[in-house]
Amino acid sequence: MEGTCVNNHEHCFEALDSLSNHLSTEVESLRKQNKKQTEIIRGYSQKVAFTAGIHSPGNTGKGRTLVFPVFLNNEGGGYNPSSGVFVAPKDGQYVFFVSAQGFNSDTLYVSIVHNGGSKVMTMSDGGRKKDFYDSGSNLVALNLKKGDKVWAQCHSGSTYYSEGIAITTFSGFLV
Repeated sequence: MEGTCVNNHEHCFEALDSLSNHLSTEVESLRKQNKKQTEIIRGYSQKVAFTAGIHSPGNTGKGRTLVFPVFLNNEGGGYNPSSGVFVAPKDGQYVFFVSAQGFNSDTLYVSIVHNGGSKVMTMSDGGRKKDFYDSGSNLVALNLKKGDKVWAQCHSGSTYYSEGIAITTFSGFLV
């Protein structure tokens, strides 16, 4: 090849130029692949988790969303403490948990709702007609798409209890 380059400089430069263009194209292709893989890894590593609670007794109505204004954690920002609604920031399998402490002779039914449909329900039985504190809890695993909404809703009854450290809580996380 050395003799060929000495005898034919123009051909040698054309070959090197072609090789340089090919390598530049390959490097650009590898950069694009690397960027896509980095985005995929970031998507998998995005953490989503929240726990929100209520610090004082309250009252809600049948069919109303329970709003948990005090959040202990809101990694990923999916839970809105003003509305009580969690909005999935990304697709995935999520687990949700609700714990409701009823009191004041009221049986409290609370369900976990996904996009308007109740999935599971909990009950705290205050139906013994005495000043009674009872709690109920439940959890559900749901496959969510980005933008899906999940919340805790009062199905029946209305009075819930919390004092100081949150007793009535709503939590969720991405598996």
